[in-house]
Amino acid sequence: MPTTRSGKRTRVPWLPNMQVRKMAVTLPVFMAYCGIAASLRAWNKPNHKFIVTLQASDDFYYPVYAEAAEAFAAGIWTIKASTSYVYQWNDQSYRNEMEAHINGRAIFIAPPDYELDDGDRLFSDAVLDLSPRTRKHAEAALRRAGLPPSGRDVDLLLSEPWPRLEKAFQERRHPVLALERLRGHRPVPVKAVPEVPKQAGPTLADMHGYGPALDWGNDLAKDLTDYKAGDLPWSDVDTGVLLSGPPGVGKTMFASALANTCRVPIIYGSVSRWQEAGALDNHLKAMRASFAEAKEKAPSILFIDEVDTFGDRAESDRNRGYMRSAMAGLLELLDGFDRRQGVVVIGACNYADQLDPAIRRAGRLDRHFEITLPDARSRLSILGFHSGIELDQFQAEMFGMATEGLSGADIEQLVRDARRVARRNRSALSGDHVIDQLRPVTELPQDFIHALAVHEAGHALVSIEIGHGEVTEVKISRYRIEGKYRQLGYVQYGKIGARPKTRADYLNAIAVCLAGIAAELEVFGSFADGSSGSETADLNRATELATMLEGALGMGHTLLVEGPLEQLERLRAYNPDFRRRVHDILQSEFGRARSIIQTRRTALDAIVERLMETKAMTGDEVVDIVQRHKMPRVSLAKLPPRGVGA
Repeated sequence: MPTTRSGKRTRVPWLPNMQVRKMAVTLPVFMAYCGIAASLRAWNKPNHKFIVTLQASDDFYYPVYAEAAEAFAAGIWTIKASTSYVYQWNDQSYRNEMEAHINGRAIFIAPPDYELDDGDRLFSDAVLDLSPRTRKHAEAALRRAGLPPSGRDVDLLLSEPWPRLEKAFQERRHPVLALERLRGHRPVPVKAVPEVPKQAGPTLADMHGYGPALDWGNDLAKDLTDYKAGDLPWSDVDTGVLLSGPPGVGKTMFASALANTCRVPIIYGSVSRWQEAGALDNHLKAMRASFAEAKEKAPSILFIDEVDTFGDRAESDRNRGYMRSAMAGLLELLDGFDRRQGVVVIGACNYADQLDPAIRRAGRLDRHFEITLPDARSRLSILGFHSGIELDQFQAEMFGMATEGLSGADIEQLVRDARRVARRNRSALSGDHVIDQLRPVTELPQDFIHALAVHEAGHALVSIEIGHGEVTEVKISRYRIEGKYRQLGYVQYGKIGARPKTRADYLNAIAVCLAGIAAELEVFGSFADGSSGSETADLNRATELATMLEGALGMGHTLLVEGPLEQLERLRAYNPDFRRRVHDILQSEFGRARSIIQTRRTALDAIVERLMETKAMTGDEVVDIVQRHKMPRVSLAKLPPRGVGA
């Protein structure tokens, strides 16, 4: 514990010829020493072991303060020639922490731009503000140098930047000469250059999975560039957009990335923060202040979070009067060409359906983008932004599986946890630390992966053969998340053209659904239970399509429509004749799929072999294999006549 008595009179480096580690304590170092001694007054006790952190203010220069801290340490500890007890906090301070832990004593200095985390504070016995230089410190430094503390010299010592003071006051140079050189050598004015907003954080190029919102943002960046150059009138700039989606999907990060891409400042506001101002008048003043700040910094982006908090003015409750008036104030600020020129307003909410329709009228937040949870590629991008590390192929696959359904905020928390573990282990953050924070993942046996490859290759091959749709990707996984159902393989198809579907389209879709188990039967002689059970499983989906075809679309053995799908399920259960017709359709399409698999077995095996190696294939790669193993024979993909299975 710190002492209440100070021993500064016996240990302060007052003598001008005092040295620390064979280096003289110069005038600026002594000024910094005074600030450190003031902050550590309660810890100034001989041979007392402690580890403290000094949080520096903007008036800071580490080389000077490091020497000053060494001088303070020399006064209370026995300093070894090869050991330092002064360190600077940074993102890779684990080695310094280890040395401090071994020695049991240290002074850490946190620069103004370093944000201490919970671990840094727990490691320190105390976190104290580093006292900035004062007139008393300057006067004491002058007296120590044998000079009168004149107001002119004191003002000079307080106004000069630390780097200039360090260079002027050197051991070989008398302090009077140093003061004269400071006055005679004024900084050379630097030619002014246009100020460019600092880009702190990602740009739109770093964002993935935002779909149309990303395209809109890139277009806005081009428009704002033309507007700033005078080539585009403000009336042609899209100035209002609404982003909606569940908490943590990255709406705020998207707005920040948009501002960085557009190279304009961003002003953050939220309805709840405005409401915290108090009564309605104060609420409206806070709202107007955000718009005024955005207008002052225009061109700019004003981000308004939680706009759905206003609710719908049509609702009636005891708070409606207050919220209706606040809503009216927001609509007034959103309206008007002159009032909002140069300001792009981005509103964000969790529930767009709870928003008053007036906010989304033309000229306000009339464009709407729904932001969903990030996909696998987006999650890797978010991880890279927050951690600065890149996972290897196996780690990336495990990360993509284990983080499915997580938001950007969840991944940011995961990185914080990984950093904490790395810090405790005295090691640099790596992909292993990130993987250790994920939900437990089990590597699948090789024969299981082989079965997955055969199943998905069957889907892809039959789809290509019958022209059901463009295959864009085939993928299987080598890992499974314990305790969580997840599809371990899939075939992704491109969008089918917007046209009415015929009986042939539905039969093709059924054949593709059954192609996975057809491939398993052809290769293994049986198929696994993963093809049924859930609503999206192959057999369930094929049965649903056959039921619709036979009873709801008039495309079966008769034009008669039996009823809606939920009634057809009961009909299938209690009407043997209807059940037989659905079965016949499934059996016929299963036979067609298996015939294709048997005929194109060499192509299937080639796809499986490649998929086992890479675990993922593009549609073009699959098509190329199918074409290379094409056999000059009549295709068995021909549809059966309408009467078959009827």
